[in-house]
Amino acid sequence: MKLSPSLLPVLAFACTVFSCSAHGQDAAGCKDSPLVPRFPGSVISECHEKAFDGYDFTVTVNKQNVPKRIEGTFLRISYNWPRTTATKSQVVHLLNSALRKAGYTFDYDSGEYGDFTVHSGKTWIMEEVSSNGGYSQTIVVDKQMPQSITAKAASDNGLTAAGISMPGDAKGCKDSPLISRYTGSIITNCNDKAFDAYDFTITVDKQQKVKRIEGIMHQNTYNWPRDTASKTQVVHNLNNAFKTAGYSFDYDSGEYGDFTVHMGKTWIMEEVSGGGTYKQTIVVEKALTQEVVTNAAALSGGLSGNGHVVVNGILFDTGKTDVKPESGPALDEIAKLLKANPKLKVYVVGHTDNVGALAANMDLSKRRAASVVQTLTAKYGVPAAQLDAIGDGPSAPVSSNDTEDSRALNRRVELVKQ
Repeated sequence: MKLSPSLLPVLAFACTVFSCSAHGQDAAGCKDSPLVPRFPGSVISECHEKAFDGYDFTVTVNKQNVPKRIEGTFLRISYNWPRTTATKSQVVHLLNSALRKAGYTFDYDSGEYGDFTVHSGKTWIMEEVSSNGGYSQTIVVDKQMPQSITAKAASDNGLTAAGISMPGDAKGCKDSPLISRYTGSIITNCNDKAFDAYDFTITVDKQQKVKRIEGIMHQNTYNWPRDTASKTQVVHNLNNAFKTAGYSFDYDSGEYGDFTVHMGKTWIMEEVSGGGTYKQTIVVEKALTQEVVTNAAALSGGLSGNGHVVVNGILFDTGKTDVKPESGPALDEIAKLLKANPKLKVYVVGHTDNVGALAANMDLSKRRAASVVQTLTAKYGVPAAQLDAIGDGPSAPVSSNDTEDSRALNRRVELVKQ
């Protein structure tokens, strides 16, 4: 069986038209590529065509078979060849011969196994012939991907600006002002919190780790248009947008579709699924505002009933001993208690979580307690004789230290009745 050279199309035609003739039994909407005629008597079982997608073509480099990813205009056609009248060897040889006669360069050829890769210019073709009566033909014309997503540089209040909603979005959901959506996508779910936390995937010493970021959260889940776009297109659009805007990449899974970026205190993770969805999580780092401050009456009740009481609202920066200005309301209540009860003497006890060396935590807790005592005496006029600073470090936890929330409970200041 011999193919006529007249059946072979002009190569330049590839970049303008991707479909040729169809046969009566072909899957709906499927046609041959104008580049390669089908094996006579074959029927198209399915086809996939994308304006942009990628494919890992097998090529031979230094006698080793390796993948070469080509991205651009994409067409994949699956055929059933006539097993009753032809053999796999016939199908392989005719396809192979047709592409050789058309002048394609062979980058990989498995011989009788039935797989081979060819290219000419920016056009890449891979034929994969099976013994069970099927063969697939994948064609990609290398071209630059159209960019439809833009990102903006982040600022510490970057989530306060108004976002954009589109028809079909879930009620109350809007894009982040930092990054636009992939064209044609719809928001199916959103989660906005004044304070929350998320475990971002990052790479440390070539290992994937988790970095927990706490602060203002904005999270959207999108459905992207699978009928007109590919996962590759969505991933690359998002990825390129952040690179253009100057974000630092902390993790990038490549074609898998997950990556983490940050700029200043703003952290963003994109998670793109091949099923037609992607989740976007943005957290702007900030410390939790302490909203509950124990009053003098509650402090007195704790000391009388239990002999000790936790003082909510005394705050320090990580690893620091200076009492933060936001601690003022809590310190004022301690001063009220002690001034109203001149005979009352208390230990001011500093506690830490178990992160870090024991000696360092013991020292930090003692110095924090001393800082509280010094502030109470110097700024609030509490007699020094009523106060004594002690550091217990991580030795008296009130929670497990297994999670960030439990560790936060262990980082505290207590008053203990002397």
